[in-house]
Amino acid sequence: MEDWITEWVNSVEKTVEAALEQTAESFETWTDEVVDQVDKQLQELLVWSQDCSDEMYQQLQQLLPLDEVSQDLDRTLDEWLEGLDALFAEDYSWDGNLRESEQDSDPFVQITYVEPSKSQNPACINCRHYHGHQYGDTLFVCGMHPYGWDGEDCPDWENVF
Repeated sequence: MEDWITEWVNSVEKTVEAALEQTAESFETWTDEVVDQVDKQLQELLVWSQDCSDEMYQQLQQLLPLDEVSQDLDRTLDEWLEGLDALFAEDYSWDGNLRESEQDSDPFVQITYVEPSKSQNPACINCRHYHGHQYGDTLFVCGMHPYGWDGEDCPDWENVF
């Protein structure tokens, strides 16, 4: 009696496996077809966009002397960049900080950086406002407290991190 139940279960399992396999194959075939269609559409779109851009370029070339315009534009941009380069080349690097070589170039004022320590400006350790540049004999600590904070806990202290 148990043999026919086992055979029936095996038969159902085989039928389900065959159906799942057929479904997987059908899905794979369908996705392959979709991918092929999308690929064809993209290729057609690429060809169409290239044709449009070529046509637009030809029309613009008839209306405007592009070579002369582009040369004028190049010259103007080069002049602007040279001006910016000259402006920043003197005192500052592109990040806006004084260049090291410029700091030492003035013979009247020597600029050095002083790191805060436990003995000098301990309230400024890891503070984002700390400037720490010494101009000649004068140390500029920060904008809020140019000569530093006398205690250990500065009310304006903010962590660098």
